[in-house]
Amino acid sequence: MWTPEEAGRMNAQWMKVSYRTDPAKLEKLLPAGFSLRGEPIVSVSCAWFKNLYWLAGRGYGILSVDFPVTYQGKSERHDGALCPIIWEGSPDAIMTGREELGFPKMFARFSDIEWDEVAGGASCYAAWFEHRFFDIELIELTEEVNPEKKLPGSGGGAQMYYKYMPRTSIGGREGADIAYVTSSAAAPGTGGSVANINFDEFDFRRWTGKGVVNWHRATWEQLPLSFHIVNGIADLDILEYIDAEMVEFSGPGIGVAMNSQRAIEPVAI
Repeated sequence: MWTPEEAGRMNAQWMKVSYRTDPAKLEKLLPAGFSLRGEPIVSVSCAWFKNLYWLAGRGYGILSVDFPVTYQGKSERHDGALCPIIWEGSPDAIMTGREELGFPKMFARFSDIEWDEVAGGASCYAAWFEHRFFDIELIELTEEVNPEKKLPGSGGGAQMYYKYMPRTSIGGREGADIAYVTSSAAAPGTGGSVANINFDEFDFRRWTGKGVVNWHRATWEQLPLSFHIVNGIADLDILEYIDAEMVEFSGPGIGVAMNSQRAIEPVAI
């Protein structure tokens, strides 16, 4: 492990927009063991991480989606949020996050976040080669006083991911080598969260306002291996925007190491 002195400080900007959608369409995205929890609210985040010690001071963009769920495993039940897809702008972050942590990551090219603090506006987009498949814009942002130190998201409970690795087989007939949920939620009987990110050590600023997102549907020619993913998210009707916020934070580089993920054993393997 790097020491705090070696890791230095990292910086991040994080934009989020939440909207209500059709619960029936949202249910179609649920892996086995999951059920919707509460209101069908989709939270979409677009962020930039910079000055990361483990990338020798480099950074990358990230786009993620999540919504509130309950997961019933073999011996554990968790209320929280499911993240079905993440796009990132660094292959290194994708490989480590996907294979080691179980995050469902794919590659995208990100614009820098255009941030006008005086005007209270911010925007960003994600693309693959020449196809721009997502953009986000926040307006009328006003800064909070003494903001709570936490990341934007669906709010409450465990953040969960579905780790799936297909078994190498002729025609893919033998299914998965791995298919289970990963999370930093504490194991039963241990109490509390085991997440090792201590945001008390970070400087936080938060703005709230209005926001919109656009998922640009794609053809096979535009996104050969992921058009169905983008289109699946685009099929989630935006019935009502709920909230929008932006966060800037900086803190110890060693403080964002995600080495607390664990597998949750499913009902049936």
